[in-house]
Amino acid sequence: MFSDKMIQTLITKEKTFYMYSKSLIETRCKNLLDSFKYHFQKFNNFYAIKANPNPHLIKIILKSGMGLDCSSLIELEIAKKLLSREEMKTKVIYTSNYTSHEELKKCLDYQVKINIDDITIIDDLNEVCIKNEKQFPKFLYLRVNPGIGKTNSETKSNILGGPDAKFGIPYPKLKNAIEKAKKYGTKHFGLHCMTGSNVLEEDYFVSLVSKLADITQETKEPFIEYNLGGGLGIPYNEDKDKEINLQSLTLKIKETSEKLKLNENHKFNLVMENGRYLMGPTGFLFTEVQVIKEAFDKKYIGVNACMSNLMRPGMYQAYHKIINYSSISRNQYIYQIVGNLCENNDWFGRDRLLPETVPQDVMCILDVGAHGHSMGFQYNGKLRCAEYLMDKEKIIEIRRKETIDDYLATVC
Repeated sequence: MFSDKMIQTLITKEKTFYMYSKSLIETRCKNLLDSFKYHFQKFNNFYAIKANPNPHLIKIILKSGMGLDCSSLIELEIAKKLLSREEMKTKVIYTSNYTSHEELKKCLDYQVKINIDDITIIDDLNEVCIKNEKQFPKFLYLRVNPGIGKTNSETKSNILGGPDAKFGIPYPKLKNAIEKAKKYGTKHFGLHCMTGSNVLEEDYFVSLVSKLADITQETKEPFIEYNLGGGLGIPYNEDKDKEINLQSLTLKIKETSEKLKLNENHKFNLVMENGRYLMGPTGFLFTEVQVIKEAFDKKYIGVNACMSNLMRPGMYQAYHKIINYSSISRNQYIYQIVGNLCENNDWFGRDRLLPETVPQDVMCILDVGAHGHSMGFQYNGKLRCAEYLMDKEKIIEIRRKETIDDYLATVC
């Protein structure tokens, strides 16, 4: 996909950088929409900006027809820069948690769809409406915590549902939340539920739809939209994981929704908020080898990047495939791939079989398009690296690397 000359030129300049493929982003957007719209005419995906907030990449996703899912004021402002005021009303969902009055006011100002994470937020929203002479929203999403959750085996700490999760309205309180919102003026509701992250099992989504049907029956509320969140996963480890079959998945969701009478008269308005599925496989982190170290019978590849560039392996012990982009050696060794941060959890890969590697070789870490650059931080004074977009044969810089002046810009 990338020419050796092109990569070497950028490595010489940057030492570490992200590269994204425009054609891959477009393909994954099309595949997701086509697969779901085959069975659900009213389906749309609201891209979770937190996966990757670079506006150049979001523009590609918006061009496919998708909307945006925002989780902070900054993400909401990014959406505002890319959409018209009228588009904000239909193309943005605000899914925050422990939401401030400032956030609620901004949502009302922009007239976006609000996803309520707790019953107390309904009263807060009413206070904001009264204070600012705004009308209480006629439509609200209610994020329910059904008491169960699903995590990927490599990210056990990322719990989104169940009694140990901080997200959502506990389902026994949902009916009270509906009654409270109706009292303030809400006429229609959407039911939102995201209890899984990086899920690759079709049956999980079947169970989720079944749970939403149970909740609908218990509350007797005619929800006009069902939002399954953004749990669609990607196979980071090809030896263990398998890509989810969208055609099979959407058919199962359709059959389940019809069986449980959620889809009577084809009125089932289905929404998702996938970010990782769209962006994950489209991003690549390139970094230069600085040191080869041997210690206690282990070989270490010390690269220019560190976990401030890619947090997932250090934070979640998550797997990312790593290749040596330079070496053509037939000799292979077991290596530990680590960064240069002053933290012992600054690892990218353990016990990886790679061609013989030497300083100045270029390493490439795959599937980093989501929750990669966006989770960067500045511990040890590490500066965030540049981002590039490959558009056919053209390479576009879409974010320059930070400088010491950027780092000190907010110091008084």
